[in-house]
Amino acid sequence: MTEEKITYILDTNILLHEPFAFLSFQEHDVVVPMTVLEELDSIKDRHKDVSRDARVAIRALEDALADATPEEVLAGVPLPIQNDGSKIGRLSIFNDYTLEQTAGKLSFNENDNRIINTAIHIQNLNKDRKVVLVTKDINMRLKAKGAGLNFVEDYRTDQLIDDIQFLTKGYHQFSGDFWQHVNDCESETEGRNTTHYIKKDVLPSVYMNEYLLDEGEHFAGKVTGWDDDKLAITDLSRERLMSKQAWGIHPKNVYQGMAMDALLDPSIDLVILTGPAGCGKTGITSTIISIFVQTSVKIKSIEQFLQRNIIQNILFTNQIKTSSKLTLGECNV
Repeated sequence: MTEEKITYILDTNILLHEPFAFLSFQEHDVVVPMTVLEELDSIKDRHKDVSRDARVAIRALEDALADATPEEVLAGVPLPIQNDGSKIGRLSIFNDYTLEQTAGKLSFNENDNRIINTAIHIQNLNKDRKVVLVTKDINMRLKAKGAGLNFVEDYRTDQLIDDIQFLTKGYHQFSGDFWQHVNDCESETEGRNTTHYIKKDVLPSVYMNEYLLDEGEHFAGKVTGWDDDKLAITDLSRERLMSKQAWGIHPKNVYQGMAMDALLDPSIDLVILTGPAGCGKTGITSTIISIFVQTSVKIKSIEQFLQRNIIQNILFTNQIKTSSKLTLGECNV
């Protein structure tokens, strides 16, 4: 039994998100409306990062269609053969300006409407085939559904983790006060850091760097170790989490505070942030990355200064007894 062949209509934001996205649909057919090409053309000359993606997408489409005749472009050109030998679909350009404004169609005054009308038109011409509009615009997906399009999807081919709903939240919240759940505790303080050692049965399903909260206003902790009997919990306190800052950016809530604490912790190699749009994922991570970049630039400047002004003086360098801290190669860009 062969799999059903699908026709995908791509919105502009898909090609801006991933310029080679039209190659990601395996044996299925891909349609790019003319309006999408016009939007890419209007974006490519702007002085923004997205302009680069628009130019890359245009070049990629041009390379795929370079040897095709106008008739072949409209009918569909075989996509480049994949390295894994899988079946290939066809890429075509649809001239949505040939569509007529009729009752029941969305107005042609907006580009989104033109793309939706294209998808509905292709759906009506191919009753026996699944036709899908692919867009990252939530409102556009709603409009398409309301206009009569049967299938709309977000673009998820680039998603590294398929089952986000099965990821842990990254923290555990106790009901009531945390210390009501603890009968035996040993504490150890070094500098400003306090570590509590409690019985493991307080939190049997635990993992390293899991944050702990309760319903109070002060307690916050992080699991930093365990053995068969006990857990080691670093006492962070909500006040310390909320006082985290990077380049003047402060967390607005304790969840952003936990995210910043994890990103700023050099002992954590990988941090995964999930959440709805607007919760601060991009702002927080971009701020932390800026710190790493600036740190690398400063270190390079210090290193160059040392090479010019100190390393030439052998007697002076012999007096430097402390180990060098100037090796942050992983921060270099």
